[in-house]
Amino acid sequence: MNNKPHTRARLAADTVAWLTTVSAAGVPSTAPVWYMVDGEDSIILYSRDPSVRVRNIAANPNVSLALNSDPHGADIVVVNGTATIDPSIPSVVDNEAYLERYQARLAFHKWTPQWFAENYPAPIRITITSIRGK
Repeated sequence: MNNKPHTRARLAADTVAWLTTVSAAGVPSTAPVWYMVDGEDSIILYSRDPSVRVRNIAANPNVSLALNSDPHGADIVVVNGTATIDPSIPSVVDNEAYLERYQARLAFHKWTPQWFAENYPAPIRITITSIRGK
């Protein structure tokens, strides 16, 4: 795991990342996600189910999660890892840290935690294998 303070700060502060999954046929799919660092070696997020993301993870657990760069293409943070649908992750309505992190975004969209939990019921854990960042 990359323990560089700037990289860790970016992962903690940024709230949207680009998750790339790969289908069984090798076709990549990238989409923005809300995520949360969970401990030293994993990231959690929630997904619609059924979804391309869930199908891809079932077929190929290798993923990457990238934060936006600065306007000049620098300040890169890319996380590589393996993803699983992890039923041990609490539902959004029971995940206080996640709700606190995304309270303003939920309010902006006029979504309740219950609505989010019903529409994004698949908890995903990315076990980090490497991080690229400064």
